[in-house]
Amino acid sequence: MKKALSIFLVFVGALFLVSCKEKVGKNGEEVDFSESKAKKSVIRVWIDDEAGDYMEAVIKEFNKLYPNIIVEHQHKGSVDAREHLKTFGPSGNGADVFQFPHDHLAQAVLEDLVFPLPTATATKIKERAHELGTSIATLKYDESTGSFDPSNPNAVERLYAVPMSLESIGLYYNKKLVTGEPVTTYEELIEQAKTWNSTVVQGGTSTNAQLGNYYLGISNHWADSYFMQHIYSAFDWTPFGPSLNNPSSVGFESLSDGMTWLKEQLKPITTGNGTHDSINGATLFEEGKIPYVIGGPWNMEGFKNKKIDFGVAQLPTINGKETKPFAGAVMAAVYKYSKNKEDAIKFVEFLSSDIAMQLQFEYKSKLPALKNELLANIDGVLEDQAMMAMSKQLENAVPMPTIPQVTYYWEPAETLVKEIWNNNKPILDALKEAEASYKTKAGLGA
Repeated sequence: MKKALSIFLVFVGALFLVSCKEKVGKNGEEVDFSESKAKKSVIRVWIDDEAGDYMEAVIKEFNKLYPNIIVEHQHKGSVDAREHLKTFGPSGNGADVFQFPHDHLAQAVLEDLVFPLPTATATKIKERAHELGTSIATLKYDESTGSFDPSNPNAVERLYAVPMSLESIGLYYNKKLVTGEPVTTYEELIEQAKTWNSTVVQGGTSTNAQLGNYYLGISNHWADSYFMQHIYSAFDWTPFGPSLNNPSSVGFESLSDGMTWLKEQLKPITTGNGTHDSINGATLFEEGKIPYVIGGPWNMEGFKNKKIDFGVAQLPTINGKETKPFAGAVMAAVYKYSKNKEDAIKFVEFLSSDIAMQLQFEYKSKLPALKNELLANIDGVLEDQAMMAMSKQLENAVPMPTIPQVTYYWEPAETLVKEIWNNNKPILDALKEAEASYKTKAGLGA
């Protein structure tokens, strides 16, 4: 019995020594073989965050879930990321994850930059993301021919990116200068503008209009078709046809009524005899000099910093018809030739989580690209009147065209308004020239 017990104790002791040895390195130090000491991978992300505090907070939360993925953030403007990735991606100095605006997606896919998200990831994202965001981030594409034609039998519909935030425009108003409720129709706004513009400023001899303080401003300029689409929509017009996906023609020549309204109704009360960009609406609004300005969520931070007591209203109707602005999304995608796709996918999935959306709202004042019923999970969003007004505006917004040819739309559309607004060119002539310009740029012939 004693012999058996001795053998047993020796066996147990040997096991104990082996166990101890496994935790001791060559130099006698203790070695931790837990998961936290497993081999780490590195991914590089390009997100528009110049200060870096937003991404620092996001990465900190991401690493609570994935401690073995080192995330290197580099600030990159969202409008610059695509071009920079084309340059630096092939040499291995690009990003595994990059951020860009909605209208860059199709071009990025054509340029072979975007890895289509796996089905499992797409399912997760669609369960949480706002339908508008996923519709913009989804393309039907035939990789063999580079065709986005939805009728192409070889085209495959895929989700290519994770929508992070949604954007549209709204009517900002200064609560100290607007008596009662904000306007709901352009007809009402135009009549009020005539009175305001002709009023002599207290203590002076000049009118508001003479000082350049027109009743309604815009945060960019009056020839920017991203802003002007809400007006065009009241005249039943969208570029590239009703489905916004026919690249053979923009359809400028159907916009005659809209351009006439722009010239005869809008111009006199916004710039008078000035040019399309003669009035800096956002600055005047920040200075408390004008009651209304059309702007987007990107203006909120500036208005708040200037301590303006503002609200956001729905865009006014025209002739009883709703005005429907463009809606867009800022999104993040995985680089097609990333060497760490699996980890990059984990990161873009995380960007759609409640905690990442919370941080985006807190640091960047962006409207989370989440389904309406999930916004309650983000502290402060439902209580933010301006943010919820933007959310409501999205209900009737027009998704931004995602066909590659949209790149060739903006310049002819801007020139069209400039020619009519600044140079008094006959409207029909300007419309024909705009269509011809688009077709030339798109390689379709005049």
